Amino acid sequence: MVFLVDMILIWSFPDGPPAFLRALDVISWIVWASFAVDYIARLLLSGNKGGFVRTRKLDLLMVLLPMLRLLRVFLLLRRSLASVSTEKIAGSIVSIVIAVVVVSAFFMWRVEYDAPGATITTFRAAMWWAVVTTTTVGYGDYTPVTAVGRGIAVILMIVGIGLIGTVSATVAAWFVTRPAQGASEPAEITSAAAEPGGSVDAGSAAILLARLDMLAAQQDEIRALLADLRQQRPG
Repeated sequence: MVFLVDMILIWSFPDGPPAFLRALDVISWIVWASFAVDYIARLLLSGNKGGFVRTRKLDLLMVLLPMLRLLRVFLLLRRSLASVSTEKIAGSIVSIVIAVVVVSAFFMWRVEYDAPGATITTFRAAMWWAVVTTTTVGYGDYTPVTAVGRGIAVILMIVGIGLIGTVSATVAAWFVTRPAQGASEPAEITSAAAEPGGSVDAGSAAILLARLDMLAAQQDEIRALLADLRQQRPG
């Protein structure tokens, strides 16, 4: 996150004071050194060093090629989301969407604003493009023209599909679990009424009576079925 903020400041103030730009550059290299120390420490602590290198090729690539440090942000986000339940992800989905949209819009604006034939020349246009792309609407009124901009668009498209899928899965899971939650209501109502001095309100009593009527009807059907089976049984 520090590196991401550092990159945004560098791109936002390319003509800033030399001391300010040098400080940002030092911070960037400190972050890279932290990545390198982290990778080496985990490699030394790993029991299977060959397997560690094979399963963490991107980590090694980011250490060897400092210009790929931005990938570290996406890797950390992916690992964090992989260890969090769907419910917790859904609880913070709004924050994730806002962060993804704003960051993608900013980078797209900085890449495209002075490119020949560019349509995304303002941050407002970049924000509109990011929202349309994230929601997979795709009006096509603003499109990237540079290779870097198209790369950012591909990443945002993939992230947008994942976010939409997460929202859809969460809503579907909520609807699926509703009957199970409703099925436990009669038991809770019955236990509340069975307790000494226990009472239920009119709505709960109505639910309980409806469930009892349904059980009585099912018992009558079962008795009728058993009677038919006895009559059909030979002897």
